Amino acid sequence: MSHSLVHHCLFALLASILSASALANPRTGTGNSLVAYTEQWPPYNFAENGKVQGIATDVLRAACEQAQLRCSFQVVPWARGYKLVRNTPDTVLYTTARKPAREDHFLWVGPLLPRTTWVYTRNIPGTPLREAKELAQLRIGVVREEAAQQDLLAAGVPASALVEESTNDAVFRMLMGDLVQAMVDTEVGMAWNLRSVGRPIGSVTKLMKLSDDGAYYFALNVRSNPALVTKLQQAVDKLRAEGRLDAIVKNYEPTP
Repeated sequence: MSHSLVHHCLFALLASILSASALANPRTGTGNSLVAYTEQWPPYNFAENGKVQGIATDVLRAACEQAQLRCSFQVVPWARGYKLVRNTPDTVLYTTARKPAREDHFLWVGPLLPRTTWVYTRNIPGTPLREAKELAQLRIGVVREEAAQQDLLAAGVPASALVEESTNDAVFRMLMGDLVQAMVDTEVGMAWNLRSVGRPIGSVTKLMKLSDDGAYYFALNVRSNPALVTKLQQAVDKLRAEGRLDAIVKNYEPTP
């Protein structure tokens, strides 16, 4: 057998072994860098003047620095970011509600913030609604594939009552324009939305609590480098212990 043929056979055998090893090991993330995908949902995460910022963004940026990770940030529609992170190692989606239906979809770093969501309306005439299932009477704006959409469906609201948009801001504009009668947001998120358009808090009515299930986390692809995930969790824990996480939240509170 010629030397060239021997080398060719050895190369083919090595390639086969490496390929089998890769298939046997589902964790393919290997780098020390992280690509972060988020949506336009101020004050938690948003792009302004070409910079991605917000409460969760600032926490993630500080955690990456603490963990000595190279992190880049992209703002995309929520549904697109969700799909990208589900399929790409060493990526993270935020700000993400940790819910049982999502538990196995991601590796979780956090918690960052508590999660309580409310159904907000403009002034709707008639008898006040008392149960979540009565929300079926309303046209409700939702961000496509967000946790609030899942919460509404679980509460018995039919999909036909939901009007999907790609961003929280678009849903809020529908509410202000009377294109929908209600939307779901946190107290912090709604206060920011109203302040951004110069509307008083009384412009909307807090109709009912929808969910206080779980908390907000960073959600990483399940095939991400385990060392990267551990470093990031340790960094978030350190930020919390040092009071830096609370300080970041205070930076986004309205000035009196």
